Amino acid sequence: MEIEAGRWRVRMTDATGANAAFDLRSDVFRNGRPDRDRFDATAGHLLIEGGDGLAGCARLTVQEAAGILTGYTAQHYDLRAFAKVFPKAVEVGRICLRPGLRDPEVPRLMLAVLARQVEAAGAMTLYGCSSFPMAAGASARLRDRVAPADWMPGRKAPETQPLIGTAEALPPLLRSYLSLGARVSDHAVVDRELGTVHVFTALPIAAIPPRRAQLLSGLLDAV
Repeated sequence: MEIEAGRWRVRMTDATGANAAFDLRSDVFRNGRPDRDRFDATAGHLLIEGGDGLAGCARLTVQEAAGILTGYTAQHYDLRAFAKVFPKAVEVGRICLRPGLRDPEVPRLMLAVLARQVEAAGAMTLYGCSSFPMAAGASARLRDRVAPADWMPGRKAPETQPLIGTAEALPPLLRSYLSLGARVSDHAVVDRELGTVHVFTALPIAAIPPRRAQLLSGLLDAV
């Protein structure tokens, strides 16, 4: 897939064509140290590029129930209930935007592409981990957006924390997810390796208001 959207070019590639994404991930997540893992080889990699280079990237993996239970997110959360309710899903991970990027079109464009990929895969939801700087902690603003009991992720990670804290700014893409109907876990996971905390986040396609779904589609249908 390759799309020209205004001054941005959006493309999907496999791991062999994702070196720019790996470089951005290295800068954003690990202060220049390599950021690659075993999940990269079987994933698709979304790149949003402009005249001044890569603006954002994400890793996508189409999964059925067995894959959900062995994917990246399942390392940190018990997803057995989630996999029963959503037996086909797209796991989205390693989302990052170029530091200092101020163009709001990039996260909106990324979300539109993610929604289209979920639709193309015949999946019911997209899901993954939404990260925060460890110093900020998990926002109390998320407490009224927790997932319903029938697919609430269970606790699995050795170090977790409740959804408490100040009303700090949420990551841009998470704000977009929530505005479309996303739900989160009732706890956050502390990731000492990356120096962050994160919450499980899922956006069922059926939860997206029809008007918002049309606006997302319009971002791509107009190009």
